[in-house]
Amino acid sequence: MHVSERNVLPVRSTIGRSTLAGAAAGREAAAKLQAGAATLEHPWVLDFADMELVTASAFREAVLPIVRWAAQDGQPCLVANLDEVSREEALLAASTSEVVLLFCSLNDGAIAGAYAQGPLDAKLSLTLELTLRLGEADARAISEVSGENTVITAWNNRLVALTRMGLLTERKVGKTKFYSPAVKGMSYGK
Repeated sequence: MHVSERNVLPVRSTIGRSTLAGAAAGREAAAKLQAGAATLEHPWVLDFADMELVTASAFREAVLPIVRWAAQDGQPCLVANLDEVSREEALLAASTSEVVLLFCSLNDGAIAGAYAQGPLDAKLSLTLELTLRLGEADARAISEVSGENTVITAWNNRLVALTRMGLLTERKVGKTKFYSPAVKGMSYGK
């Protein structure tokens, strides 16, 4: 998947520093990041290239509000080029806030290796995994593939919840809604 510059917020140049440590620094950076995100087109990509460190408390204050903001619109917010240590810190912040993050690499506008990681209850996790496997599905297809004896309305509610988290997108054909991954080829790791 390719994105344009209108989708990408370079974190380091936006906040004017290469490290983001502590809640106070996160709150300070939050205003700058939110102002920058307000000018982006969807999907939003927060590019952490050249960032040396982002701690859990800073990530919680600066980045999670943007991820939630995008999700309120049913849109993905991808976290790109986060180094391994900062990714672990981001996952710590996400798990305590019950947020699932979409990670990826971004190189010359190309998104690669997109994967969702974070806490989902067992039913939402299963629904996401089945949708990722099928590529695109409606609630009836998910129900059939699951092998569970669960009413279709429950599957539909789970698909809607995953869409509201920014993990799936929907398209309507007649009265039927079809759901697909927010980023083609993405995976989910708990």
